[in-house]
Amino acid sequence: MAAADTHPDSPLPELLKRVGFQRRRRGFGSATQLLWNRVESDASLLALCRIRTDLTAEDTAILEQCQEKLEAARWCLDKPMGRWSFSFWELIHEVDGLLLLVMPPHLLAPRALEIQQQFERRVTDGARAQLWLGADKASGPLPRCVRGLARVDGPGSAAAPPPLDAEQGRYCRSVLRGALDTVNQQVDKTFWQLSINVSLQVFSTLLLLAVFVASFLLLSRELLQTWPRDLVPRGLLLIAFAGASGAILSNMLSKERFVVATGATGRFFAYHLMVKPIIGAFAALMLLFLEQSRMLLSVDTRAGATRVDASSAVLHIVVSDDQAVFFTLVALAVVAGWSADKLLGSIMDKVLSRLLGQSEKVLPPSSPSGATPPRAPTSATR
Repeated sequence: MAAADTHPDSPLPELLKRVGFQRRRRGFGSATQLLWNRVESDASLLALCRIRTDLTAEDTAILEQCQEKLEAARWCLDKPMGRWSFSFWELIHEVDGLLLLVMPPHLLAPRALEIQQQFERRVTDGARAQLWLGADKASGPLPRCVRGLARVDGPGSAAAPPPLDAEQGRYCRSVLRGALDTVNQQVDKTFWQLSINVSLQVFSTLLLLAVFVASFLLLSRELLQTWPRDLVPRGLLLIAFAGASGAILSNMLSKERFVVATGATGRFFAYHLMVKPIIGAFAALMLLFLEQSRMLLSVDTRAGATRVDASSAVLHIVVSDDQAVFFTLVALAVVAGWSADKLLGSIMDKVLSRLLGQSEKVLPPSSPSGATPPRAPTSATR
């Protein structure tokens, strides 16, 4: 081996000068490297498809579209600030589907088997799975096309199926593309749900830190000495902050299966980062008002536990001094803020589902012409 082969200042190969490797060297982590590998894998497959000698005008147009989408995916990956993850994966999925239409047959067979395996594993909707796979998971359009492309024998057959003609091949490639699109939609939906959950947890953490800072600025020794005899505005605000912090903690520790709907993502963030903390603050103040009214709850010191008006409360809590009374009310306010969403959640879920229905423009299925809708059963009166 020549000495020049191991020279430390030798230039990088042209492939390693592209998007992901440079960002990996700057410390962006292994995730960027995996995304770069995915782009370059599709680029390699695209180069193999270009050298086919039987390309039609339609195939050439498809290859040009793939090239444009790969360049756009590289741009999304190489943005200096704020990588567009959703756009990147949407472009990659489109390239994968288009390549199925122009891929050489010997490369299409293993890809078809992989798509069927992913479909069976990831698509959990029974009606959709039966539509593509059939009731026995072997008679649907996807298994039949996979057997035809891979030329493997099906259940009960003794020989491999004959080669597909051009029309059958185009049909099977289109079926594969539709099945792959269904799988990608399921994967993207799960990824979107995970992204929203993680983003809500991060934003909830920042919001909780802001509530902590504001509470520390409002809390003082004079407030503890006069509370709860004097309901000063700072004390009410602290109780409201405690209820809001309970609702924020609920955001951080729960993982919702959000309905992925274009245009409704901002409403999810507004609900969990604004509506839920306000509901928690309202529940905490309501708890404080109930405690002051002595109807359901009473928190007193040992010296004031013998008062006559405290005996009417259903729950009577006795603590050592006024400072303990304040922090007991704060702890109860946090619990009230935590559980307020659980108590009022059914009402808010109905409101959100109606908003989602309007944003997605969901229309009820039309009944067949001449058919009358079924009548609701009526209960017999005695």
